[in-house]
Amino acid sequence: MRNATQTLLTLLVLTGVLTACQQTDINSTNELYMANDQAIQTYASQKAYKGYLLTTGLYFYKTDSVSGSKKPAIGEEVQFNYKSYNISTGALVDSSAGTTPVYYPYGIQSILSGLEQGLGLMGEGEKSIMLIPSYIGYNDRALTNLPAYSAVRFDVTLVRSRTQDQQISDYITRTSLPTPELTTTGLRFIRTQTNAAGAAPTTGQTVTIRYAGRTLRARTAFDSTGTGTFDATLGQGKYVAGFEEGLSKLRVGEKATIIFPSTLGYGTTGVVQNNAYIITPYAPLRFDLEVVSIK
Repeated sequence: MRNATQTLLTLLVLTGVLTACQQTDINSTNELYMANDQAIQTYASQKAYKGYLLTTGLYFYKTDSVSGSKKPAIGEEVQFNYKSYNISTGALVDSSAGTTPVYYPYGIQSILSGLEQGLGLMGEGEKSIMLIPSYIGYNDRALTNLPAYSAVRFDVTLVRSRTQDQQISDYITRTSLPTPELTTTGLRFIRTQTNAAGAAPTTGQTVTIRYAGRTLRARTAFDSTGTGTFDATLGQGKYVAGFEEGLSKLRVGEKATIIFPSTLGYGTTGVVQNNAYIITPYAPLRFDLEVVSIK
């Protein structure tokens, strides 16, 4: 299986580089950062917010609470809506499109640090206002209506936080796929074309295949053979475990759709290209497979 080639993380405004400023990088004597802190305190006071200031610099104010609501866990997919504003001018900086939520694997530290901190304090169905200084926000990036080193306000609604099993089950329902076979490893296997007379591959054989791989939120494949084929040698640990397991269940002339959790894929690391995720950590994957021949 070849390397992924298409960027899947589309949170362009919310996303920084993977080596974004961490709390240890902050110089507390920096006048720009100190001005951010003062602007946030003044803004919260003027608005009479009843929130609190974290030691990280984030000001967090929960405007709608849901008793006992589930909070995100590391690796779960969070759905949220947001609008962001320049706290100095009140100008709109960015928003999620209409009522469509943003989807993001919580805890991978590739969105604004302050925003991720705030999400971790919320439960499903809750709303909050976050005042984020530039050192855990956009730092030296300038956006529309937001100069570099500016504090920003986020109004956020956390819609849902889901485990990988929940994501996979919802995906199967959403795409009207047949009920899959569930293997002991967590692989979901759906045979879409059978050929009982076809030869079954064994360890060490080279299998000529066609395939397309995608994340569960993507419309297009991150990697595919297209109209061509690919020669895969089984049993040598060259490919992610879910891909190998799915192939091993097919005969020549058969096709299948397989879906598997990140424990059978790219785990907690994901796939990075040009300092951006092609496949995020904790991402369940779908592959459509066809075995053409065995050599």
